Amino acid sequence: MYYQACSFKSFICFQLNSIYLIYIAFYYTLLNMKANLFPSLIFIFFCAAGCVKPGTNDDCRPLNFKISITDTAPFIGDNITLEVPKLNEYDLLSYNNPAGSGTTISHSIDITNIKYNQKGWYHWSLSNSGCNVSYRDSVYVNVKLRQETPPCPLTNNYASSSNLLDVAFTSVTQGFDPTFNGMAVYAERSLGYPSYRVLFNSYNGNTEPIDGVYNTTNVPTFDIFQDYNTVSVSFLYSGQFFHCHPNQKLYVSHVGGKIRVSFCSMIFSNTTILSTCSGQMTKM
Repeated sequence: MYYQACSFKSFICFQLNSIYLIYIAFYYTLLNMKANLFPSLIFIFFCAAGCVKPGTNDDCRPLNFKISITDTAPFIGDNITLEVPKLNEYDLLSYNNPAGSGTTISHSIDITNIKYNQKGWYHWSLSNSGCNVSYRDSVYVNVKLRQETPPCPLTNNYASSSNLLDVAFTSVTQGFDPTFNGMAVYAERSLGYPSYRVLFNSYNGNTEPIDGVYNTTNVPTFDIFQDYNTVSVSFLYSGQFFHCHPNQKLYVSHVGGKIRVSFCSMIFSNTTILSTCSGQMTKM
């Protein structure tokens, strides 16, 4: 037991242990020669010299503990890998990041289809009781929204419909919607025309939406598992509520510091009517 504990300490300790064990083996060899036990004592001698594998000088070598990452600024939906170097098989690693925390013996982690809410600091630490050492490192992952241009021709502050009234908006405003607890853009004209509302994820809070591509949901409410770029688009027409279908793109940008939202061939429906609409609204 003493030998195993010291084998992690130093080369000198290993040498002293080896001499001690050889001495013990030799002593019992002389003591028991009269009992004709020499063959078995040869085994003791060789076991003392080589049955326990000594640690190498590299077992507890200084470690340049740095997190390596495939991409520190991925787009939403990308895959990334984080990896840290290995000291030896006795490593225990701890992690703390926006996705959670815990311990592991793995020296790498794969994140697939990364979300915007996984943006932030990724902390890793390594501890090794055999070497009595610990290391720490951190890296910031800046998840970004994809940037795209609407793929259809659009007229500013105007929305068209495949089977309902087109509308040129006379009012486009932005504000926090107290009913749904989310930032919203409202586009209106007058009674008898469709009035549109773009509602951003309520879990984003009362903050200015950032530029990028957003994905629609089919209801004007959100849950904690939906990502930052989840959005609801709807309009009222002739007393009927039309809401967009899910998994469609909304393009958000800013012009002169004012928010602009755009969409192409977005499908809306109420209980009976389906309409395909395109539009662009810039805060007035």
